[in-house]
Amino acid sequence: MTLTLRELLEFDVLREARPQVLVGGSGLDRPVRWVHSSEIYEIGPLLFGGELLLTTGLGLAGPDAGARRHYVRELAGRKVTGLALELGRTFTAPPAEVVDEARQLGLPLVALHEVVPFIRITEAANTAIVDRSTARLRRGDDLTRRLDEALAAGAGVGGLLATAGGVTGCPLVVLSAAGALVAGHGVGDHRDAWSLVDAARHLVPVSAAGRPWGRLVAGPGSPLDDADLRSALERTATALGLAVLVTGGPPGQLDRQVAALLSDLVDAAVPAAADYRLRAGLAGFDPAAEQQVVAVAVDGPESGPALAILERAARPLGTPRLVGRVVGGVLGLLVVGGDVRDAVGEVQGRVAEARRRVGAQEVTAAVGHAVPGRAGPGEVAGTLRAARAALRLAVAERASRPRVAPAVTSVRALALELELTAQGDPARLAGLARSTIGALVDWDAAHRTELVRTLEVLLRHGGSPTRAAAALHLGRQSLYQRIERIESLLGHPCDDPVLHASLLLATCAHRLSAG
Repeated sequence: MTLTLRELLEFDVLREARPQVLVGGSGLDRPVRWVHSSEIYEIGPLLFGGELLLTTGLGLAGPDAGARRHYVRELAGRKVTGLALELGRTFTAPPAEVVDEARQLGLPLVALHEVVPFIRITEAANTAIVDRSTARLRRGDDLTRRLDEALAAGAGVGGLLATAGGVTGCPLVVLSAAGALVAGHGVGDHRDAWSLVDAARHLVPVSAAGRPWGRLVAGPGSPLDDADLRSALERTATALGLAVLVTGGPPGQLDRQVAALLSDLVDAAVPAAADYRLRAGLAGFDPAAEQQVVAVAVDGPESGPALAILERAARPLGTPRLVGRVVGGVLGLLVVGGDVRDAVGEVQGRVAEARRRVGAQEVTAAVGHAVPGRAGPGEVAGTLRAARAALRLAVAERASRPRVAPAVTSVRALALELELTAQGDPARLAGLARSTIGALVDWDAAHRTELVRTLEVLLRHGGSPTRAAAALHLGRQSLYQRIERIESLLGHPCDDPVLHASLLLATCAHRLSAG
């Protein structure tokens, strides 16, 4: 553990010097990175921070009171842990201006009333600091070895958490980039996991292949200090990122061809029609003219469950599909028979059911619009890009409202949001909201209410108080009270059909700009 100033003052060699904390007692738990002695007045620029500086005050004998204050300010500006002034040789009492400046800056100032050679103090303190640093490195190397062994044995996210938990001694939780629970160690159920997240002691990002993947959260209870715990979490986060890449499985030749085609459709210049037909045909994707093609974009902390969801959703359809990993997630083209009236709804339902059966609660999916089976590459690219744009909105919504935002949505459900965000101008969205529902926005900000969200939910449920109350988990009487407040602030009724579109537009714009 890191050596603190409080602990250092308890060393026998320092107790011999009869230390007295003059000011800055609240900073005694600051870590001491090194103990250094100097009589140079201009020592400040030579320090790196975290030092305990020992001095007899010789360098302060000549300067006036103002210069001594500057000396203390420089030390505080360099973020030294404390200043220890030996009395008797240069000063019989600490200069008042030094004490006052240290008090104002919160810098611990310690008077040493007995002469103890500084070499004895620095040798004892710095040896202890090096010993502790070495022990920390050994603990870190031991954890890395254990994590490597777990990875070699095929451990996934859960197994790595268990390994790390045995070292950190505290409960751990992994969240996806969308804010959904992925795995936990030392927690009982979902409620315990969310409580741990709320009381997090440390939160470390997890990346896979240079892409944000999720977050590793440590709860209270670890015997390690903050520096040791954070070091352990960072090593665990690295192992988690490797596990994600490993569990994704090595792609075969066909997988690479599919991934390349999907990637070209969404990220590069749209292939020529002949090239698209050839590459799709080689992958076994050749839907009939009367069939319909629907794009799906999936995001999750691991690509394996996302691929499994799309494969499971496509299986009952009994039609060709094109599914693969691309940078940023998993994309798929699913084919629906021409006799299905609502191809988008059919695919969305299949994906939602597959997600439930796979048990991948952290996965988010968005369904694009349907295009004809013989559609050209431009139309296919359009539904893929629309699905991925909708997915970005859905992931952000789940991150901000994980308990209520839908995990599987569609382009048509987010059409308004997609149109509003097409120009990428949050200021325009905020201005649009304020011009129509500014009174509600101000009221919510001042009173911590949810009138804007209540109005949006009411409008999206066709103005039905019964369905809106159920969606908001409110009693109907409570909802009526909110509606009354909304109408009094707006100065007009909520159910005016002429204003329905503008109100829905404004509430949606506010949510997007606030998010």
